[in-house]
Amino acid sequence: MMPIIKSVIIILLLAVTTASHAFWSSDPASLKELATGVATELKDKSGSARKLYLDKVNVKDAVSGEASNLSAFLVNELESSLSAAGFSFTDFMEQADQVVGATYHRDGERLRVFVKYCPAKDNSNCKSLSAALPVNKLPKESFSESMDSRLKRLVQKAGGGKSGLKVFISPVVERKNRYSSEFSEYVTAKARSFMVNSQQFEVLEEQPVTRSLSNTRGLAAKAKEVKNLDTSTALFSGADAVLEGYYLEGAGRVTVAMTLKNLKGGVLGSADETIERSMIPYSTVNQTAGSLAAVADVAGQAIQQVVKLNTTKGDRYQVYRAGEKLQFLIQVARPLYIYLFAINTKNEVNRLYPGPKQQQASLAPGKVHTVPAEHDSWEIVVEPPFGTDVVKLFAVEKPVMLPELSDKAPIKSFADGSRSLVRRDLIQQELANQKVINGFDLVDYFKGVAGQQGIMLYEDSLFVQTRPR
Repeated sequence: MMPIIKSVIIILLLAVTTASHAFWSSDPASLKELATGVATELKDKSGSARKLYLDKVNVKDAVSGEASNLSAFLVNELESSLSAAGFSFTDFMEQADQVVGATYHRDGERLRVFVKYCPAKDNSNCKSLSAALPVNKLPKESFSESMDSRLKRLVQKAGGGKSGLKVFISPVVERKNRYSSEFSEYVTAKARSFMVNSQQFEVLEEQPVTRSLSNTRGLAAKAKEVKNLDTSTALFSGADAVLEGYYLEGAGRVTVAMTLKNLKGGVLGSADETIERSMIPYSTVNQTAGSLAAVADVAGQAIQQVVKLNTTKGDRYQVYRAGEKLQFLIQVARPLYIYLFAINTKNEVNRLYPGPKQQQASLAPGKVHTVPAEHDSWEIVVEPPFGTDVVKLFAVEKPVMLPELSDKAPIKSFADGSRSLVRRDLIQQELANQKVINGFDLVDYFKGVAGQQGIMLYEDSLFVQTRPR
């Protein structure tokens, strides 16, 4: 039956492309020439619609549904040619004027490529383009091992031969600053897809049970079961294991590591794969999050199991739309006083907890504490400007005096845009005695106060994206 099914799909694709506009006087001789032709056509037909969403995830073989190195090569050429033609790109489909997608199919010694572009708000008015070019004109590695094949092998090895587990998938993040990027979001989605298709595990829903504000009351009983704060979201979701991962960039390559853990933190399986940068059509850098991570000193946080910061949308879904209410979940492993701050892309720092008239009290372990609490008379509602924020949590054994934050105060922790590493201990001691500080100095202020009082300081950070509806 399979050959019949493939034939039907090919006929359908050819039927679509028959109505396409054939704007090449002869078939293009390379992917670059093909992409240039696509860019020329869009430029002629798009008018003022210049912002594009390129559907990179679905650039793959039209029949098998598999991606190969060719997928990355085609994406790179389309991005390059469309940029040269004056188009810009957005990561969010709802912010684009047009959506561009592409598929391909090898037909003997020829590659057929199908490109479709549609108005973002009217997918009934799509236009399609097609072309064929000789396979011998493609890069030699086009049909060899791809990024997807290596990710699939990685997930299989990380599974450790286990089966029958209920698995919660945490986001894959950049190792140093722990932020998400276009690449990490793709890797996370692929890991989930591979685990689902393997039928080896029961993969739990992407959005955990903490997604509803009303469910925070129901977390009280489960909170008492938490033995490891790092896997608490998986526990709340009903999982008995969690798959987590990170990536690390090197010279011309990216290493992705994944680990399957039980809820006590025990490793069930672990593996890593190195992927050549030329195979990756996604950005591994999130400059906005990287800048925020520097202010919040995410890389400087000690790895510990004492405090955990989350939202009611869980580990993965930290994306909020205009008008949504945002509530933070905080857990502690021992009685601690906590301080919560939000830092936005303008490097403005706002204190979320405790509020100006809020009486401080230590938080007790074995519970899920919310900010704002359900009895509070205030709430956090998402409104413009939208973007990425980092929320920083500090926790200490004794209450500390909070300084006034002012952008007029001189910055002591940074020099020429980078965190100063020269005698940072002296900077922290100096800041600990100041009543007014710049928001850039928040981390070193707390480190200085903790050192001055001889108490332990615990930290956690969380990136939150806000978007229009």
